[in-house]
Amino acid sequence: MSQDGGSSKNALSGLNHRRELRLAFLLVLVLVTALALRPGAPGHTSILGWDKLDHISAFGALALLARMGWPKWRWVYPAIALAGYGLLIELVQASPLIHRTASVADLVADAIGIALGMALAFGIERVLRLFNR
Repeated sequence: MSQDGGSSKNALSGLNHRRELRLAFLLVLVLVTALALRPGAPGHTSILGWDKLDHISAFGALALLARMGWPKWRWVYPAIALAGYGLLIELVQASPLIHRTASVADLVADAIGIALGMALAFGIERVLRLFNR
């Protein structure tokens, strides 16, 4: 298998649950979008207790589900798409319409989440390859 995970012999290619993983990805994407774009309120608190952990968790889940749902894609494509999605969210939050603020630190947390999600997917893929020998 190639280093980038683009091989058709990818261990995740044989997963029988790709449809469910893709649906889960879309549901998480809708949930993250709704949470990210809801209007801010005074004293707004984080879901997990720390805003950056929210970003890392959300983008980690999205990256993991993207990699597992579309295993034949090179990993870099969903990673770039998710980073662009994070940037788009921050640009919308910078607008006065939803009373939120944009943050470079949020983009960094998104990137960390994407990296962790991809790493977890590669780990799962490796374990599946070992069991499928």
